[in-house]
Amino acid sequence: MSAVESTSDFDVCGPLPRGVTVLEASAGTGKTYTIAALATRYVADGVPLEQLLLVTFTRLATGELRDRVRRRLTTARRALDAALSGDGDPDPDAVGAADLLARMLATGTRVAVEARRDRLARAIADFDAATITTTHGFCQEVLGSFGVAGDIDRGHRFSEDARDLVDEVVDDLYVHDFLDRAPLYSRAQAREIALAAVANPTAPLAPVAPSADGAAELRRALAEAARAELDRRKRALALMTYDDLVTRLRATLLGPHGAEVAAQLRARYRVALVDEFQDTDPDQWTIMRTAFAHEGTTLVLIGDPKQAVYAFRGADVYAYLDAAE
Repeated sequence: MSAVESTSDFDVCGPLPRGVTVLEASAGTGKTYTIAALATRYVADGVPLEQLLLVTFTRLATGELRDRVRRRLTTARRALDAALSGDGDPDPDAVGAADLLARMLATGTRVAVEARRDRLARAIADFDAATITTTHGFCQEVLGSFGVAGDIDRGHRFSEDARDLVDEVVDDLYVHDFLDRAPLYSRAQAREIALAAVANPTAPLAPVAPSADGAAELRRALAEAARAELDRRKRALALMTYDDLVTRLRATLLGPHGAEVAAQLRARYRVALVDEFQDTDPDQWTIMRTAFAHEGTTLVLIGDPKQAVYAFRGADVYAYLDAAE
């Protein structure tokens, strides 16, 4: 792994990352181990567990990460108990040679090591308060916590996607546009245009040059209308997709109450660790950047840039490159 700031090998026992840091790691290089170790170090260093935010991109990965962090905290606490078992100064050799992180935490005065051990013990006892979640889970929690500023409908229900509703919108718009004239494109093409527009609702639409038959302008108008009408119908039905959580939190952070919401997030979370960052799209990166790329807050982004080019789950390699810059 390497930190983009220094392009050197990352040492989990070295200085803790501060500010914004990108750790590049290929598959199979121990990313989950590193995140769990970093969380343990931040806790031992004095950051309460409830002020740590750990974000990943699937429910399955979230469960694995939660288990790994709990186990790492527990093994570190036991190691420090062993190092403190005598009456004198802590004995790092009592930890064993293999666990370099625990040996590092067991090094120092008895008072310092006891303080680390006690912080780890409190984190284990309060582990249910840890925020280890998916990107969408984080967005939902934030939107639900800020009431009107969060722009989330009461009594809303979730859907994996809104393709059926998109089809209704396309049918209505298609009939409306072509009721009194010959179609300039097919119903299938109209659906393709609408799906592309709503799949990336904040992406700017490319400008179009005037065409003789007006087809290009009509396609752009359809894309704009599909976005607006789909959003209107979802709000009327109190329906939200997981992508809506991201776009609405982004809009909240960039809106008139954004600075206040971001400040509250930074007050709640001193450290944010984002796993699988290569799967981040521009909207998700805007959220993390606006909320946590700020003086006094630590944001650590861990991912494999080689995988970003595959655009998995809507990822955008340019979001990764922007974070690295």
